[in-house]
Amino acid sequence: MKISQKRRKVGYTYSSVSGSYSFRKTKSIDFESTLERDLLVLLEYDSTVEDVIEQPVTIEYVNHNGRAASYTPDFLVHYSVKNGNKSDRCSKLIEVKPSRFLEKDWGDLKKKFKVGVACAKDKGWAFKIYNESRIRTQRFRNIRKLEGFRNLYMQKDGLEFYINQVMHVDGVSIGRLVSHLNSIKGKDTNSLSLVWHLIYIKFLRCDLSKLLDLETKVWLGNNQDRSLFYG
Repeated sequence: MKISQKRRKVGYTYSSVSGSYSFRKTKSIDFESTLERDLLVLLEYDSTVEDVIEQPVTIEYVNHNGRAASYTPDFLVHYSVKNGNKSDRCSKLIEVKPSRFLEKDWGDLKKKFKVGVACAKDKGWAFKIYNESRIRTQRFRNIRKLEGFRNLYMQKDGLEFYINQVMHVDGVSIGRLVSHLNSIKGKDTNSLSLVWHLIYIKFLRCDLSKLLDLETKVWLGNNQDRSLFYG
């Protein structure tokens, strides 16, 4: 088995969908399917993700027919896991594949995945396969909903009022919080949009593994940096 940094060029794929994803406004990451793009949505929102590299390595090996073959996993994801003052780095070598292809082509794919596991072990990484069930989860659907409120705009004085009120949040439902904000300053259609925005930027936290609605309980996150609101 030979491992190189050579990457294949992103082009036509089985899904006929490819493009570039703007990751945290710092880099563009190429994807070859909507499933890969959706994984990038999850990774971008995950605060423990430090970096994502598309098609990071090419692994050359001998297939079951005795012929030279190569395999290029889709992504290498670096995570940061903090334990007190110690920061330990861990990484995942990821293959993204729809379930129908895993089932139909498993006989051919398992050899590739085997060398993927060996490569990851050699580098001190983990090798993971992601299909729809691991990507298009309730968490993913919630994040997609919140993305629409990523760039909310409000006048600074009005925003300060809302933020000061939200600072008193302690495990209340979104519906109750919005009602509280409206009862103090009068009905304002921006109240709910602001709450969605605060959840997206993690000023407010909630359980994103469950359906996100007015009954969802929210609490203050660890980051109360107000510069987030004013750019």
